Amino acid sequence: MSTNWAPLIAGQAGVVPLSLGIPGVAKTAFFEALSQSTQRRFIPYMLDQSLPEDLKGYPLVQEIEANGHTIRAMVHVLEEARLRAELEPSVVLLDELTCAGHSIQAAALQWVNNPSPNCWMFAAANPPDKAAAGVDLTPPMVNRLCVIPWETPVEAIRQGWRNGLEFPAPEIPLVPSNWRDHLPKWGLLVDDFIQRFPDRMEAYPTDPAKASEPYPTPRSWTNVVKVLAAAESVSANKSVRRLLVHGCVGDGAGAEFMTFLDTQALPDPEDILSDPQALVLPRRGDLAVAIVRSVLARVESDNSIPRWERCCDVFETTYQQNKEVAMAGYGKLWKLKPELHQPAQRNGAFAEMDRLRG
Repeated sequence: MSTNWAPLIAGQAGVVPLSLGIPGVAKTAFFEALSQSTQRRFIPYMLDQSLPEDLKGYPLVQEIEANGHTIRAMVHVLEEARLRAELEPSVVLLDELTCAGHSIQAAALQWVNNPSPNCWMFAAANPPDKAAAGVDLTPPMVNRLCVIPWETPVEAIRQGWRNGLEFPAPEIPLVPSNWRDHLPKWGLLVDDFIQRFPDRMEAYPTDPAKASEPYPTPRSWTNVVKVLAAAESVSANKSVRRLLVHGCVGDGAGAEFMTFLDTQALPDPEDILSDPQALVLPRRGDLAVAIVRSVLARVESDNSIPRWERCCDVFETTYQQNKEVAMAGYGKLWKLKPELHQPAQRNGAFAEMDRLRG
């Protein structure tokens, strides 16, 4: 099961997902349950009932030091919930986003663009035509988000009904701390795609009716790199990755990019670890390096003696095809060796790598 994995992954990667679904399908309850199961403070913002100051801070005149002088200036003081979201592990939910006027959306832009590392930020809304006093998202807002159709957790709801309204905690793909190790691979692939299709770098909607839907820009492609790196770190399936890509750059550019990925035939790190001898590196050195790095990152996030030994097998296969690529990651391989493990001596390619490493 991978119900609503896409928004959960995006929120942990610092890209705010907007879960878009009809009223009454457990969006708010889902994110509150997420906070409880991860022991994070739940901080909901009902944006249709908020003021811009609730997000940006309330103006206050204070004395500040500037260039050796004390001067009076207007500063913005954050209210308690907003401050706790900055300082404490939390789940922030920007709820009813399509009921928020454009002034509220404008006040939220900077926070949405740069969530605190301590908080997982999510947004939820009904489609504007199904929301109370629905408002279209502004282009600057939607371009910062990853817009994902909501998947109603039907089985969890039915289980809760059968269990006296005690609903199970959501299944959470916890993104490991080393997920950024996958960023170079996906940055490389996005760059290759844009080099081949430069008109997809940015495409502001020409149809005003489409201006509130995701569209490609350098910012939204950067978000694609982030969410795909995080998705790989938890072995998310292709369906989840597709939702993430389409949610950032829209259906047109998203479909083209997913087709482009299919032509690259990049192996999954787990497939490589299950059969290291079957690895065939691409001729391009940068892609080969990206593949080896992805294997190392996957082992780092889920390490054991058998997995580390299979990673050693991967390096033997890699060395036989591209010595430079193998040596580029050989030091990291040994840093990942499980503590107290005494590996048996290997000959052949491994002996050569040991000699070159000195």
